[in-house]
Order: sequence, then structure tokens, then C-alpha cells
Amino acid sequence: VAPINYLMPKKVDVSSEVLKDMYEKQELTSFQIAEKIGCCQATIWKRLKEFKIKPRLPGVKRVDISKKELSNLYLKKKFSTWKIERKTGIPRSTIHRKLREFKIESRDLATANTIYPKKDFSGNLNEKYYLIGFRIGDLRVRKKYNNSKTICVACGTTIKEQVDLIRGLFEKYGRVWFKKNKEKTNIEAYLNESFNFLLSKSPPIKLLKAEKKFFPFLAGFIDAEGSIGIYNKRARFSLGNYDWKLLFFIHKKLNDYGIKCNKPFSDKRKGKLNNEGYKYNENYWHLRVEQKNYLLKLLNKIKPHIKHEKKIKSLEKAIINIKDRNGI
Repeated sequence: VAPINYLMPKKVDVSSEVLKDMYEKQELTSFQIAEKIGCCQATIWKRLKEFKIKPRLPGVKRVDISKKELSNLYLKKKFSTWKIERKTGIPRSTIHRKLREFKIESRDLATANTIYPKKDFSGNLNEKYYLIGFRIGDLRVRKKYNNSKTICVACGTTIKEQVDLIRGLFEKYGRVWFKKNKEKTNIEAYLNESFNFLLSKSPPIKLLKAEKKFFPFLAGFIDAEGSIGIYNKRARFSLGNYDWKLLFFIHKKLNDYGIKCNKPFSDKRKGKLNNEGYKYNENYWHLRVEQKNYLLKLLNKIKPHIKHEKKIKSLEKAIINIKDRNGI
């Protein structure tokens, strides 16, 4: 038995009468005829030529598409002009002319090639400054490539609550990807350019001088780098980072808002070896709030903004601990 040749073209069995009826009377496009018959568009053009069926002149077929419909197909549903032609029966050349006529801006290459839809950032200031604080503490943020319109937000963690938190923060805006290894989960979120404010690694110190921006920022930073707990039956709070300038700024702002705390201090680890045998390049700094009434004030300030499930529970326990000690 001769082997099957999978590269042999499919035989198209269509009469001149049927083709003429579909093309001239029904006014179907070559794409639509090809789909009905089950072949490629080039084959239909070949048969039209063989049967001496004259191509329709441009503009002969009535074009009935509104700006609203075209905007919906092209901008909202992200259909290509090829797909719009197949769906509506309107030639691509006419589609392009209508896009210009209706002043519908053509999608650039980056937008046209977007597979997963992305939504713009909400614009909520509490959310924005929380995300900035969380980003500085725990996220790597970059553009996918130099001219990309996709912002990649990445993190690796061994803590389930951290995975759940990142999913909750970004899943409503774009695709969130997870890869779990034995020890940790790597996470990446793909966002649009409305999240450009996360690209900078430096905190916007001047903007954070306003209280309504400072405490959401601090809550995000605490969700990434802070610790709230009860040790020796006493509520404790600490915040650690290599950025000593940021910790001194937070120290000053807390004192300005009547939350007294000592200056940040270093564990002087620079030059020492870590558990893996590498030297620390910088000292690690700590900021603590220990006096119970000042700590209670801090916890109440950040409570509306904390999102990390584990820290929410720890915060509630710390508040109860302080109130019990105060006899409230």
C-alpha cells in the first residue's frame, strides 16, 4: 500500500454555478466561501479565475458597519482586521479605511500581540501607596523588554499567605503566573503601563510626607518586611531593611505623628558570612516600636491598610494584648 502523502492539497469540488451564486448573488467574501467549502482563500481566487467569474469592483458591495460596532470588534474584542473581514464580510481595505474615517487609533504591535487582557490600575491612592511600599519591600519590577508595554512584577516566597496576597493584589489587573518548587513559589504578574509607578526602586519620599499617603505606604512595607508578634506576653513590632535612609525617614514620620520610637539600629553584618558562605555587602537595619501605648496607636493607624492575612491576625492579637495589659 502506498504511503499517505499528508502534504497533498485537499481537492476542492465546487461547480462554477455554486461558486457564482455564492460570490455574486449571496455576495460572500472569498474568506466566507473558503470557510463554507473547507479550503483556503487562495483556492477560491484560483477557482474564480478558472471559471472566469469577475472579481467584484471595490465599493460595489454596501458597507454597513457603525463606529460603535467597529470599535467593539477592533478595540474591545481585539479582533484583527483579517478576523473582522471574516466575521462581517467587509474587505480589509474597507476596514482600514473605516478605521481612519472613524478616527479609531490603530493598535501598535505590542498591543496587537497581547494574548492576556490587562486592566488599568484603579487610581485609588490608598492602593497605590500600599503597592509602592510592598514593592520596595518584596517585589522585583521590570519591563518585559525595553519597548514593552508589559510590566512584570515578580517575587519568590515560601509563605503561602504571601502567595495569596500577591494573587489578590494583581489578579484583577492581569495574568498572574505561579511555579512551585520544593522550597518556594515563584510568582509573576503581567500588568499594563498604568503600573509604571512601580518601576522605581526608590521610595517617593517627598510624596510620602502626607499622612494619607504615608500610612498606606507603611502598611505595604510592613506586609513585606515587618514583624508583629507577642513575645514574653508583650506585643512587639519591628521593621527591617538594608535601606537605612528609608528607616530613618519612617522613624521621623512616626515621631511627627506622636508615635514615639527609638532611632533605627544596625546589626553590623557587613563583611560577615551568611549561612551559605557569602559576605553581606551592607548592614541590615532595624526599627522597633516597643512602648505599648505608642504601639497601639501605630497598629490602629495601619490596621485599615494591612492586607497580609498572617499579619492581620498578628495585629489583632497585639491590639488585644495591649488592651488587656491596660485593663481595657
